[in-house]
Amino acid sequence: MTVSEAHKKGNRKWDKENMITLGCKIKRLDAEIFKEYAKSQGKNTNGLLKEYVFKCNEEFIKNKANE
Repeated sequence: MTVSEAHKKGNRKWDKENMITLGCKIKRLDAEIFKEYAKSQGKNTNGLLKEYVFKCNEEFIKNKANE
C-alpha cells in the first residue's frame, strides 16, 4: 500500500515541528568501527545512538530531580 502525497506532506510537517537531527563529526575509521559494533549488537547505528541519548536523558532528569 502506497502512502498518499497528502499523508507524506502531513508527516513532513509533523517531523519539522517535533523532530531534530543530532549529529557529530568523527573520523571515518571510528565511524566504521562503530557501525561494526552496532551490527555485532544486532542494531543499527541510529538505534544504538538513540538508545544512548534516551539513557543519558533519563539519568540527567533523575539527577536533576534529586538536586
